[in-house]
Amino acid sequence: MAVEIISPDWEFDRFDDGSQKIHTEVQLKNYRKFLEEYTSQLKGIEEALDESIGDVWDFTLDPIALKLLPYEQSSLLELIKTDNKVLNKVITVYAALCSEVKKLKYEAETKFYNGLLYYGEGVSETSVVEGESQIQMGRFISFLQELSCFVSRCYEVVVSIVHQLAALYNSNKYEP
Repeated sequence: MAVEIISPDWEFDRFDDGSQKIHTEVQLKNYRKFLEEYTSQLKGIEEALDESIGDVWDFTLDPIALKLLPYEQSSLLELIKTDNKVLNKVITVYAALCSEVKKLKYEAETKFYNGLLYYGEGVSETSVVEGESQIQMGRFISFLQELSCFVSRCYEVVVSIVHQLAALYNSNKYEP
């Protein structure tokens, strides 16, 4: 019994019954169908977006615009209702503090950020008339007074938050 060594360049005879060609055509047909459906979906999305882009508000034609945002009608106290009265009080305090922080953040963004960022911008140092800097600072003093009151209020809220967290931590520490 002799063992023949098969050379690496030996190829098997391919039997071609046309099944590979049929399978390829079926796959191409499925792919073509998928591409047509996907293209029609993309065209539908593009048409929908084109219509909405064209409806941009024009200030010259409509001087009034409505900004409609969903508004929650329930109050904070209605949302916090459990059978445990102590838990209700604790959650109410933290929710009120979070609400206060949110209001302070909004006030800082709308009232103070721009004033602090842009103070003194747009004035070249070479063309400053004598006394103009003092006049600008005089106009800025009322803004700084409001900012000082705002910072004091922020400090009070942060102190209150730290006290509440410390009280909660200490009360949990001593209970069994």
